[in-house]
Amino acid sequence: MFLTMKKITSIVFGIISIAFVSCGNKQQVSAEQMADSTHFAELTYIEDFYDAGTVHSGEIVKHSFEFKNTGNIPLVIKDIIPSCGCTKVDVTQKTLKPGEKAKLIVEFNSKGWFGSQYKSVTLRTNGVIREKSATLKVNVVQ
Repeated sequence: MFLTMKKITSIVFGIISIAFVSCGNKQQVSAEQMADSTHFAELTYIEDFYDAGTVHSGEIVKHSFEFKNTGNIPLVIKDIIPSCGCTKVDVTQKTLKPGEKAKLIVEFNSKGWFGSQYKSVTLRTNGVIREKSATLKVNVVQ
């Protein structure tokens, strides 16, 4: 069976038509998503870096990082990810209404560590930027 040039042209035209229709649907979805982009959650740290100075090995350093929801829908903390097992973490609140503040509590056990240490904690949220970190710096001496 041989296809005539007219049949080949019809098939190609049909494929191109389907592609254009599909692209049109994607643009409509994007327009709907853009219309909904006025509703968002956003985690904003009041302070995202803290230098605890110098401590002796074995001391525990504790600091609270304050943050707030600067978006206009509830912010949900989905996960708290410390960069090291030597760091305990907690948050005072896992769901924040727009404008509400909470604290990320970081506790670093310096036992066995020496020199400049940077310990980060990442909060994974439903925010515009899904992951944001705060960092604790400590200089550990004997």
